[in-house]
Amino acid sequence: MIIEKINSETTELACGQILSGQAVVLPFDTVYGLVANPFDSEAIGEIYKIKGRDFNKPIALIFSSVEMLKKYITLSKDQEDFIRDKVPGAYTFILPWSDTDKEKFSPQYQKLEKIGIRIPDYKFILDIVKKLGQPIAATSANVSGMDNCWNIDDFMTQIGNKSEKPNLIINVGKLPKNPPSEVIEISDLNNVSVLRK
Repeated sequence: MIIEKINSETTELACGQILSGQAVVLPFDTVYGLVANPFDSEAIGEIYKIKGRDFNKPIALIFSSVEMLKKYITLSKDQEDFIRDKVPGAYTFILPWSDTDKEKFSPQYQKLEKIGIRIPDYKFILDIVKKLGQPIAATSANVSGMDNCWNIDDFMTQIGNKSEKPNLIINVGKLPKNPPSEVIEISDLNNVSVLRK
Protein backbone atom coordinates (compact mmCIF):
# COMPACT_ATOMS: atom_id res chain seq x y z
CA MET A 1 0.00 0.00 0.00
CA ILE A 2 1.36 3.43 -0.99
CA ILE A 3 0.00 6.61 0.64
CA GLU A 4 1.01 9.96 -0.84
CA LYS A 5 0.21 12.39 1.96
CA ILE A 6 1.01 13.11 5.58
CA ASN A 7 -1.79 13.88 8.02
CA SER A 8 -3.23 12.55 11.28
CA GLU A 9 -4.80 9.59 9.47
CA THR A 10 -1.45 8.69 7.91
CA THR A 11 0.17 8.84 11.33
CA GLU A 12 -2.52 6.53 12.75
CA LEU A 13 -2.10 4.13 9.84
CA ALA A 14 1.68 3.98 10.18
CA CYS A 15 1.38 3.37 13.94
CA GLY A 16 -1.11 0.57 13.38
CA GLN A 17 1.10 -1.10 10.79
CA ILE A 18 4.17 -0.91 13.02
CA LEU A 19 2.33 -2.32 16.03
CA SER A 20 0.93 -5.15 13.92
CA GLY A 21 4.45 -6.30 13.02
CA GLN A 22 4.76 -4.81 9.53
CA ALA A 23 7.79 -3.18 7.92
CA VAL A 24 6.99 0.36 6.78
CA VAL A 25 8.82 2.91 4.60
CA LEU A 26 8.66 6.49 5.90
CA PRO A 27 10.27 9.80 4.92
CA PHE A 28 12.96 11.08 7.31
CA ASP A 29 15.02 14.25 7.65
CA THR A 30 17.77 12.49 5.72
CA VAL A 31 16.58 9.75 3.32
CA TYR A 32 13.60 7.38 3.16
CA GLY A 33 13.76 4.93 6.04
CA LEU A 34 12.59 1.37 6.60
CA VAL A 35 11.08 0.98 10.07
CA ALA A 36 9.53 -1.67 12.30
CA ASN A 37 8.72 -2.49 15.91
CA PRO A 38 12.00 -3.17 17.79
CA PHE A 39 10.17 -5.42 20.28
CA ASP A 40 8.93 -7.76 17.53
CA SER A 41 11.53 -10.26 16.33
CA GLU A 42 9.65 -11.15 13.13
CA ALA A 43 9.20 -7.49 12.21
CA ILE A 44 12.93 -6.84 12.63
CA GLY A 45 13.59 -9.94 10.53
CA GLU A 46 11.48 -8.40 7.75
CA ILE A 47 13.73 -5.35 7.63
CA TYR A 48 16.78 -7.58 7.17
CA LYS A 49 15.05 -9.58 4.43
CA ILE A 50 13.77 -6.54 2.51
CA LYS A 51 17.20 -4.88 2.57
CA GLY A 52 19.18 -8.09 2.10
CA ARG A 53 21.12 -6.85 5.12
CA ASP A 54 23.78 -8.81 6.96
CA PHE A 55 22.14 -10.04 10.17
CA ASN A 56 25.27 -9.01 12.09
CA LYS A 57 24.73 -5.34 11.18
CA PRO A 58 22.58 -3.60 13.80
CA ILE A 59 19.53 -1.43 13.18
CA ALA A 60 19.27 1.92 14.98
CA LEU A 61 16.53 2.91 17.40
CA ILE A 62 14.52 6.11 16.92
CA PHE A 63 13.23 8.04 19.94
CA SER A 64 11.01 11.12 20.17
CA SER A 65 12.96 12.80 22.97
CA VAL A 66 15.81 12.37 25.41
CA GLU A 67 13.18 11.69 28.07
CA MET A 68 11.88 8.69 26.10
CA LEU A 69 15.44 7.55 25.42
CA LYS A 70 16.25 7.52 29.15
CA LYS A 71 13.31 5.19 29.83
CA TYR A 72 14.96 2.52 27.68
CA ILE A 73 18.71 3.14 27.74
CA THR A 74 20.93 4.11 30.65
CA LEU A 75 22.92 7.27 29.94
CA SER A 76 25.64 8.96 31.90
CA LYS A 77 25.02 12.64 32.65
CA ASP A 78 27.75 13.58 30.18
CA GLN A 79 26.23 11.40 27.43
CA GLU A 80 22.82 12.91 28.09
CA ASP A 81 24.21 16.45 27.88
CA PHE A 82 26.09 15.64 24.67
CA ILE A 83 22.97 14.22 23.02
CA ARG A 84 20.70 17.05 24.21
CA ASP A 85 23.06 19.55 22.60
CA LYS A 86 22.55 18.00 19.15
CA VAL A 87 18.94 16.77 18.98
CA PRO A 88 16.67 16.78 17.21
CA GLY A 89 18.97 16.44 14.25
CA ALA A 90 20.64 14.24 11.66
CA TYR A 91 22.85 12.37 14.11
CA THR A 92 23.14 8.72 15.10
CA PHE A 93 24.85 8.22 18.45
CA ILE A 94 26.65 4.94 19.14
CA LEU A 95 26.95 3.98 22.80
CA PRO A 96 27.25 0.89 24.95
CA TRP A 97 24.18 -0.43 26.73
CA SER A 98 23.58 -2.75 29.64
CA ASP A 99 22.19 -6.27 29.55
CA THR A 100 19.16 -4.91 31.42
CA ASP A 101 18.57 -2.34 28.67
CA LYS A 102 19.00 -4.69 25.73
CA GLU A 103 16.71 -7.34 27.23
CA LYS A 104 13.79 -4.95 26.66
CA PHE A 105 14.15 -5.41 22.89
CA SER A 106 13.85 -8.23 20.36
CA PRO A 107 16.51 -10.99 20.34
CA GLN A 108 18.33 -9.38 17.39
CA TYR A 109 19.27 -6.51 19.72
CA GLN A 110 20.27 -8.60 22.71
CA LYS A 111 23.56 -9.75 21.16
CA LEU A 112 24.74 -6.17 20.55
CA GLU A 113 27.40 -4.60 22.75
CA LYS A 114 26.54 -1.12 21.43
CA ILE A 115 23.41 0.51 20.04
CA GLY A 116 22.78 3.38 17.62
CA ILE A 117 20.13 5.89 18.61
CA ARG A 118 18.52 8.84 16.80
CA ILE A 119 16.11 11.67 17.55
CA PRO A 120 15.47 13.00 14.02
CA ASP A 121 14.47 16.53 13.11
CA TYR A 122 11.31 15.48 11.28
CA LYS A 123 7.89 16.14 12.79
CA PHE A 124 6.11 13.23 11.07
CA ILE A 125 8.54 10.68 12.52
CA LEU A 126 8.49 12.28 15.97
CA ASP A 127 4.68 12.30 15.91
CA ILE A 128 4.61 8.56 15.10
CA VAL A 129 7.06 7.70 17.88
CA LYS A 130 5.20 9.90 20.37
CA LYS A 131 1.88 8.33 19.46
CA LEU A 132 3.32 4.82 19.78
CA GLY A 133 4.84 5.74 23.13
CA GLN A 134 7.89 3.63 22.28
CA PRO A 135 10.93 3.71 19.99
CA ILE A 136 10.95 2.33 16.47
CA ALA A 137 13.74 0.47 14.68
CA ALA A 138 14.92 2.25 11.52
CA THR A 139 17.49 1.94 8.78
CA SER A 140 17.76 3.49 5.33
CA ALA A 141 15.19 2.23 2.81
CA ASN A 142 17.48 0.75 0.20
CA VAL A 143 18.92 -2.62 -0.71
CA SER A 144 22.20 -3.17 1.14
CA GLY A 145 25.15 -2.09 -0.95
CA MET A 146 23.02 0.15 -3.19
CA ASP A 147 22.51 3.92 -3.15
CA ASN A 148 20.40 5.67 -0.54
CA CYS A 149 16.92 6.60 -1.74
CA TRP A 150 15.60 10.14 -1.69
CA ASN A 151 12.56 9.11 -3.71
CA ILE A 152 10.34 6.05 -3.69
CA ASP A 153 10.79 5.25 -7.40
CA ASP A 154 14.45 4.47 -6.73
CA PHE A 155 13.54 2.25 -3.80
CA MET A 156 10.94 0.34 -5.82
CA THR A 157 13.50 -0.16 -8.61
CA GLN A 158 16.01 -1.54 -6.12
CA ILE A 159 13.67 -4.09 -4.55
CA GLY A 160 12.31 -5.09 -7.96
CA ASN A 161 10.53 -8.44 -7.83
CA LYS A 162 11.71 -9.42 -4.36
CA SER A 163 9.06 -11.37 -2.49
CA GLU A 164 9.73 -9.40 0.70
CA LYS A 165 8.33 -5.90 0.48
CA PRO A 166 7.17 -3.33 3.03
CA ASN A 167 3.46 -3.46 3.79
CA LEU A 168 3.09 0.33 3.75
CA ILE A 169 5.01 3.11 1.99
CA ILE A 170 4.45 6.79 2.77
CA ASN A 171 5.55 8.60 -0.39
CA VAL A 172 5.91 12.37 -0.05
CA GLY A 173 7.81 12.71 -3.31
CA LYS A 174 11.48 13.55 -3.73
CA LEU A 175 13.19 14.45 -0.47
CA PRO A 176 15.87 17.15 -0.29
CA LYS A 177 19.17 15.45 -1.01
CA ASN A 178 20.41 15.61 2.56
CA PRO A 179 23.19 13.19 3.51
CA PRO A 180 22.49 10.26 5.83
CA SER A 181 22.89 10.96 9.52
CA GLU A 182 26.31 11.70 10.96
CA VAL A 183 27.37 8.74 13.11
CA ILE A 184 29.11 9.67 16.37
CA GLU A 185 30.62 7.17 18.80
CA ILE A 186 30.11 8.48 22.36
CA SER A 187 31.17 5.48 24.43
CA ASP A 188 34.04 7.57 25.78
CA LEU A 189 33.36 11.30 25.76
CA ASN A 190 37.08 11.97 26.19
CA ASN A 191 37.58 10.30 22.83
CA VAL A 192 34.50 11.08 20.71
CA SER A 193 34.86 9.75 17.17
CA VAL A 194 32.86 10.52 14.04
CA LEU A 195 32.33 7.24 12.19
CA ARG A 196 30.40 8.75 9.27
CA LYS A 197 29.98 12.33 8.16
